[in-house]
Amino acid sequence: MFELFWNMARRLIHSDISKNIEEFLETGFKRMYNKGKQCKNNTYTIQYEKEVYEFQQGQLAPPVGFFASNYSRVIHNEGAPHEYSLFWTTDRSLGEGEGCNFFISDYGIRIQGAKNTMVAWQMKMFHGTSLAKLASIDSDRGRGQVGLSIVSPSRLMNIWQRYMGEKLDKNNLEKELEVGEEEWE
Repeated sequence: MFELFWNMARRLIHSDISKNIEEFLETGFKRMYNKGKQCKNNTYTIQYEKEVYEFQQGQLAPPVGFFASNYSRVIHNEGAPHEYSLFWTTDRSLGEGEGCNFFISDYGIRIQGAKNTMVAWQMKMFHGTSLAKLASIDSDRGRGQVGLSIVSPSRLMNIWQRYMGEKLDKNNLEKELEVGEEEWE
């Protein structure tokens, strides 16, 4: 799913944004691992229900991504190894006044939550997401808002460099990635 998101986003966002994220990926970071489903010729497949879809000339997604349902977080800013991050609201059943809107405080704007909406923003800018009206959401019945994002925490670079320098083994790498995970959920 993240490969599809990344390949779609690269064609829709401003070239400076995709270039910024690609430059980060060229520093030696491994992209998301799709369990060997990508062929050498940059073809990968996704199975949805009983259909198999093949994508040509695609690229693996950046190393970190998140799925979220009815996500909200107070206004904040973050450091990251790349300047921009992205989110894509894949489904939304909330009404216009029922929350889950994205705010970029530095610009004083609200981006109204809407189905099939993609947003790119600079992580250093103050941003956040409003809380959904609790009476409006029902995750068991699929009522609310869901989506995915490509966001890399600032500590990722340090952990990766230590791993590549063999100062961190695979078991400790996994443990370090789990520590503090709630800070960027």
